[in-house]
Amino acid sequence: MSAPPMLPGLPLVGHALEFRRDALGLFRRGYERFGPIFGIRLATTPAAVLVGPELLRVFFERTDHELDMGEVYGFLQPILGDRVLFTAPRREYDEQRRIMLPAFGGKKLRSYVGEMAAEADEWLQTLGDAGTFDLCEVSTQITMAMVARAILGEPFRRRLGPELARLFGDLAGGLEFVLPTNLPLPRFRRRDRALARLKQVLGEAVRARRNDPAAHDDFLQALLEARYLDDPRIPDEKVVTFVLGLIFGGRENTAGHLEWALVALLRHGDAHARAVREVDEALAASDRPDFDALRSLRWLDACVKESERLHPVTHTLLRLAKQDLTVGDYTIPKGWLVVAGIALSQRLPALFQDPERYDPARYVAPRDEDQAYHVVGFGGAGHKCWAMAFANAEVKVILAMLLRRYELSLVDPAAPAKVNDIGVLRPGAPCLVRYRRRAA
Repeated sequence: MSAPPMLPGLPLVGHALEFRRDALGLFRRGYERFGPIFGIRLATTPAAVLVGPELLRVFFERTDHELDMGEVYGFLQPILGDRVLFTAPRREYDEQRRIMLPAFGGKKLRSYVGEMAAEADEWLQTLGDAGTFDLCEVSTQITMAMVARAILGEPFRRRLGPELARLFGDLAGGLEFVLPTNLPLPRFRRRDRALARLKQVLGEAVRARRNDPAAHDDFLQALLEARYLDDPRIPDEKVVTFVLGLIFGGRENTAGHLEWALVALLRHGDAHARAVREVDEALAASDRPDFDALRSLRWLDACVKESERLHPVTHTLLRLAKQDLTVGDYTIPKGWLVVAGIALSQRLPALFQDPERYDPARYVAPRDEDQAYHVVGFGGAGHKCWAMAFANAEVKVILAMLLRRYELSLVDPAAPAKVNDIGVLRPGAPCLVRYRRRAA
């Protein structure tokens, strides 16, 4: 079989610039010309783009077999200091998944919601009765503080305070896809200093927990008590790197997820009004949601899902073909990149009625358009994000508490989107939200 048909591109750079600037437009052009499988060039590297649920199923289910993700995301190693989470070798990844999944679900998630609500409450108390805030700035700070408080405890969160945002900002500034990451550039030096400082304070927290294990029952304690591969416990340095990865992921992905969810609600008055009515009923007894109240917010769930469909923060995912891979009528050669065209897949008319329209009702019976591999912003199969329920809980806690306490509107409803420096799609900053406290 032949390789996928190649979309014509520019000399030398191929489609690299368009891929970074407007992946959705690029995918749409390739899809309209060739169908659900086509080739692009990212500089000198050929890549096969897969669009639609059946091909996304192939993408996720063949990862770790014919497809590799560790090599593609190796640029994260200088940020985290080690190959862990989804960049780890298969055996280590499976072991980490075994440990992480229980720590993010069930009873653990129930307890995390209380910490999330407490953190959101502290932020809301700083707003006063009326004003504006920059959603892009606030979302990064609040989601990072939430995850730090929930998985490491309130004392650690307070100890770092504002330094937490600065350190992770310096880490993010050191991400690099092209240049050697050991060049003596100021942003790389800031990255290395931030990583050393975070490893220091996280290492101290881990050692303190080892000496007093009975005093805590949270995510960090669950990690410290787990077996890892052939060892009776996870090495401290691995625990530190796991935590770094989780907080770093929350800094960009969960923040972007929150931003798009609120922007979409505030752009659509009917959906917004219905969400306010639902929140008012669920939080009538307390304006801090607990786990059960959060689960009852079905319409808000649908609104968050719809913003994830239309504005996936992770709009593409990448793999490397470890061997020739037959997909449909084509063979993707060994060494090609394989790209999950999430942004376009989630807008296909065959899957979604009036796909360009924001319509949370599509996830409510009897329509229920959320079928397998239709919305995959959090991944799929064995590579679905371990912390998906945690991230969605963060977003819903903040939205519910904002809607319960304030009348909200966008200062500029047409705030543009941008692809930021680490390849996630977020609203352009500043994205100002106007607020006024609701009458009692």
